[in-house]
Amino acid sequence: MQKFISYFNEFLTLVSVVLPFIYFISFSKQGKAYKIFTMYLFFIAIIQGVMYYLTSQNIPNLYLFQYYFIGQFIFLSLFYWQLLKTWMVLLVLGIILGALGIQYFLSPSSFEAYNSIGVVVTQSVIVVYAMLYYYKMLSRKGSFLIINNGVFLYLIASVLFFSSGNLILKLGLKKETMRLIGIINDFSYFVLIVFILVEWWQNFRPKPIRK
Repeated sequence: MQKFISYFNEFLTLVSVVLPFIYFISFSKQGKAYKIFTMYLFFIAIIQGVMYYLTSQNIPNLYLFQYYFIGQFIFLSLFYWQLLKTWMVLLVLGIILGALGIQYFLSPSSFEAYNSIGVVVTQSVIVVYAMLYYYKMLSRKGSFLIINNGVFLYLIASVLFFSSGNLILKLGLKKETMRLIGIINDFSYFVLIVFILVEWWQNFRPKPIRK
């Protein structure tokens, strides 16, 4: 079982690195939302790659978690700003980033722990944006609906996983329990990757020119 989990994590890392290059194929022909999402994929690829390397060298990498969830919040906020077309997204982005900056300034030690509050707030906001986009698309056709489904499902699971990070460490849960929780989170990330690939294949892959 442990070998399977290890291979599965390596597979997720590999796909995460390849995915942005797949999206980059159509980069120049698409709009701002597509380009922002592609930049998000490159960001995730870098984080995943660095974390994989540090883990393989038995080097602590918990601090990268802060860059991960903050960077994810920035890119996905800009992505939904393009989809929802409202300045409120930028306002919320600025307020939350400011609040996080104050938190880290007042409590530098929180940079070395799972920032449960930060995760819950940032990822819950993106979930709300995903729901608003669902509502917006009820009466019209729109792009990125498949990605929206993946983001919604992944972040719901991610909030439950990461927001309990400090609690898991404090309770000292058995390795089997922690491993199971990790598997659930990895699977939800795999589902997100599948949705992202399906979106590209259906709507953004280069179409053959008919003669």
